[in-house]
Amino acid sequence: MSSKELSTCPKNQSNLPLVRTLQPAVAAWREGGYREGTSETTRRLLEWWFLEEHELADGKLFSFWRAQREAIEHLIYCYEVLEARSLYQLAQQLDVRIPIDPSADKWAKYAFKMATGSGKTMVMAMAIVWSYFNATKEKRDDFTKDFLLIAPNLIVLDRLMGDSKNPEFFEGAIFKKFPFIPPEWASDFQLDVIGPDEEREATRPATLYLLNWQKFVEREKGEEENPVQDILGPKPPSEIAVSLARLKDRLSHLSNVMVLNDEAHHVWDEELVWYKAIADLNESAGLMCQLDFSATPKDQAGSLFAHIITDYNLGNAIEDNIVKRPKIAELENVPEIESKKASEKYRVQIDAGVSQWRKMRTVLEKTGKKPVLFVMAEDNKAADEVAEYLTTFPELGGKILTIHSGRKKDQIAKEDLDKARRAAREIDSPDNPYHAIVSVLMLREGWDVRNVVVVVPLRSYSAKAKILPEQTLGRGLRRMWPEDQKLKEELIVIEHPQFHDLVAEALAAQGVKIEFTPVEEAYASPTIIQVEEGKGEFDIEVPLLSGGLTHSVKGIERLSASALGGGLFQYDSLQPREVTLRKVDMLTKKEEGREVLAFPYADNPQVYIASITNAILRFAHIPGHFDKVAPHVKEYVAKYLFDREVDIADIETLKKLNHPKVRSEVVSVFVDAINNLTIVSEEAQLEAQKVRASEIKPFPWTGLAIAAQKSVLNFTPVDNDFEARFARFLDGADDVEAFIKNETRTTNLKIPYIAKDGFLRRYIPDFIVRTKSGMAIVETKGREDVDVAAKDGQGKRWAKEVSKRTGVPWTFLRVDQKEFEKARYNTFDELTT
Repeated sequence: MSSKELSTCPKNQSNLPLVRTLQPAVAAWREGGYREGTSETTRRLLEWWFLEEHELADGKLFSFWRAQREAIEHLIYCYEVLEARSLYQLAQQLDVRIPIDPSADKWAKYAFKMATGSGKTMVMAMAIVWSYFNATKEKRDDFTKDFLLIAPNLIVLDRLMGDSKNPEFFEGAIFKKFPFIPPEWASDFQLDVIGPDEEREATRPATLYLLNWQKFVEREKGEEENPVQDILGPKPPSEIAVSLARLKDRLSHLSNVMVLNDEAHHVWDEELVWYKAIADLNESAGLMCQLDFSATPKDQAGSLFAHIITDYNLGNAIEDNIVKRPKIAELENVPEIESKKASEKYRVQIDAGVSQWRKMRTVLEKTGKKPVLFVMAEDNKAADEVAEYLTTFPELGGKILTIHSGRKKDQIAKEDLDKARRAAREIDSPDNPYHAIVSVLMLREGWDVRNVVVVVPLRSYSAKAKILPEQTLGRGLRRMWPEDQKLKEELIVIEHPQFHDLVAEALAAQGVKIEFTPVEEAYASPTIIQVEEGKGEFDIEVPLLSGGLTHSVKGIERLSASALGGGLFQYDSLQPREVTLRKVDMLTKKEEGREVLAFPYADNPQVYIASITNAILRFAHIPGHFDKVAPHVKEYVAKYLFDREVDIADIETLKKLNHPKVRSEVVSVFVDAINNLTIVSEEAQLEAQKVRASEIKPFPWTGLAIAAQKSVLNFTPVDNDFEARFARFLDGADDVEAFIKNETRTTNLKIPYIAKDGFLRRYIPDFIVRTKSGMAIVETKGREDVDVAAKDGQGKRWAKEVSKRTGVPWTFLRVDQKEFEKARYNTFDELTT
């Protein structure tokens, strides 16, 4: 039996009523530039998030994932474009029939069905930024600056909050780490983040409260244990009533609150405290909307929430390569061991898991990552037995974390809660001592660790046990290298006796068609790319330049109508174009009459200025700056456009202004001027620091890799067959002394250029080559794209600037596949002549 990897169903429409109708509507809205029904502020945010290129503080390029984009787009479309403020209104707008309980449909609720690892937290942050800036810049009272983020337990809360070492919402760090806010608005974002244990007033214009929902629960002596007793620990003293009263008082002073529920399947129905707390908040402060996030947004009856507006399942996540690719390692001819001791009964499964973990550890430890083995036991006794057996393996002795369940089977034991919280925060760190976790629980919510690579399920998968296969996979789905979209990571799940049929059926509903592979073939080891000892002569140094092309909308402040030139049209000789309707007989084809249609802008100069300004902002890619540009447009057309000043309120003047050539010229003049002001070519400066190929850190690679003598690396990672052929050519060319494949984890040389769409972007040339006559950066091309000329120009400019400042000759070379394969080159010099 040959190894078969997991496959996914193709992307298709959701079968959920609201989502199925929203998908084509939102796609058309996106294609239209988001113009319908949105504010300038919203359009600027959408453009910034999804059209512009982003670079993080560590120099790595960043882009939001499809799941995150679709989620925030669907929210904006429902709330801002359709203006749906209830489920009934939303269903009516979309002409969708769904069951709606009017008594529960009292405020806007939107649910997001997003697979584990698809980035729900990022969508929450985008929603906060979107509301904040519409409230402050657009002065809209249907948006808010008050936010409440509620978690289901302490582990999730820890993950959302973070701390000073690994901050998320802690002190607003997430908004600085990722490109949520356009740079020109960065200083305007004033958000105070108040944690669950802080009893203080907000100090900034906007407030984000982070709470676990149990903060709303007042527990007194004699009261029955609530379902989260084991997570909360001992009952609090009577002072809890005072703390609770203060919390409710602070929240009651908020206004039009946006509530964000993480792991929202815990909200369930109106009988639960969580739901009642939100309803009370609506009564006291009013709600802008309630956003419910969950991979499994189901109520207690197992039915999906009716208000789901986006559906991104596990199959989508695997297809988009944003989670690990699961493989089920199939065990054959497993003997049935009659023993009450778990470590003996499941010895074969445990040994198989350790074996797979060992293989992965041997490979991945070279990269500085620490793979983790995760075993799920039936009960506390079984967990202890399995943990004791694992200590007999030398690599695991003293490195096993055991997490027991409490009196309630679905809760962590009180004495293990702190360990579980620390593990969720720290186990990925190489400094953390644990290499294996044995747990009775699934550790579902908040378990956002990335280094679990092998899962051994020893728990029952019966319907009665309520253990779902997707929950099993969820323990290890998150990727170790989420930023590397080229790398395919794997999660090995050791087959459970009851797992085969149940997993295939359950995961099919998540868009996943899963197959099994023999355990000995389960792990497809990646190639570890690393510097090879003894090859120092092939080291390459790459200078770093600062400056060059930069983009800043602050340049708009220097926009001046008087500096744009004037007299483009002679007022008296310009004849306005009238729009006429010809009436023609369909049979005789004879014209029976003409009618001059009413001129649409004749009596409204404000509409004309707004229309021209919006066109300018659209083509200059600076939405959100209407107020800064419109006055200059009005001044320009009145004072400078014609050979004399004109009155734009005059009907004849408006007709002339609406001549197609005039409109086009005004837009062109302003777009060129804005581009010149916002895209600045600064003098390049040589930085003291250089990038050396010999300092490249080991990294895994699952693509094509070739051995090359003239590279300091053990293998050269390439993206396609043409790159492989070119790398072999470089290795064999007599005049090539050394070369390196340039990519984000090697030398990471990025060159800025202005793309055809007007945005400042960066591209990564394919190779850096050292020859006997100098240095070269090489871009290989299988087919030309619209930005080739711009990239070539900036590549040549970079080489010229570096040559001038280092005294070392650098050249830029583009190698086209057709020409390269047609000719037979023997030396690198032949490519340049």
